[in-house]
Amino acid sequence: MARRVSGRVIATLVSLSVVASYVFVTLLFVTPPNPMKSAFAGVMSSASPYFTQKWNVFAPNIAKSNPQLRIQAQWRDDEGELVRSEWVSVTAVEFGAVAGNALPSRIQKLSWNVLAAYSTRFGDLNTEQKAVVQDTFIERFDGGFRGIPSEELIDRLVSLGDDRGDVLDLLRYDFMIKEYATYFATATFDEEIERVRWEVYRERPNDFDRRFDDDVQYESTTTRFGWRHADDQIRADALAAFEDVIARYGGDS
Repeated sequence: MARRVSGRVIATLVSLSVVASYVFVTLLFVTPPNPMKSAFAGVMSSASPYFTQKWNVFAPNIAKSNPQLRIQAQWRDDEGELVRSEWVSVTAVEFGAVAGNALPSRIQKLSWNVLAAYSTRFGDLNTEQKAVVQDTFIERFDGGFRGIPSEELIDRLVSLGDDRGDVLDLLRYDFMIKEYATYFATATFDEEIERVRWEVYRERPNDFDRRFDDDVQYESTTTRFGWRHADDQIRADALAAFEDVIARYGGDS
């Protein structure tokens, strides 16, 4: 009987010690700076992985940066000279439709989704292939200009690497972004667009521990891609949809 009581007492004391230690360390983390915190700095450093949280506490695969798809376009003026537009953020316009909507359509983050897929495929290329993709896909032809034929692009990129599948995956998305940028630019500038190009602009917020700092912890980055020939047939119904979105949400882009 004495042994049984002794065991219960020991178990109770151990449990109380564990709880008291946990509460004590928790209080160290949540209280304002004080001499006690300084005295137990070593304890706090060791316990930090178990008592602090990061931005991804509720979303383990949270994105670490905020990407934007920005486009630029060219068209001919009345004298036949090329006119170059300013850079416009497609992503900013799309996200303008999200504000105040608890259940926004997934299409309102189309450029965000496309950039994720495109950037992944671009990252799978080697250095030489990336340089080609970031160059211009336009060539002189019959007194004018045209887009470099797909077969030539494929052969050039495949000759610099081993995986034809990676090249095809990248070029499919490249073509899709070119079409999307052409429609967006046509609706934005109300011109007959001849060329478009785009860039991926990324901002990374401060780490959770520095979320209240005024200083920016990470510099923004820009990955720019070359001019593409806008040879798409513009459909009036599709263009009207772009014009409606830009008229509503494009003011601050």
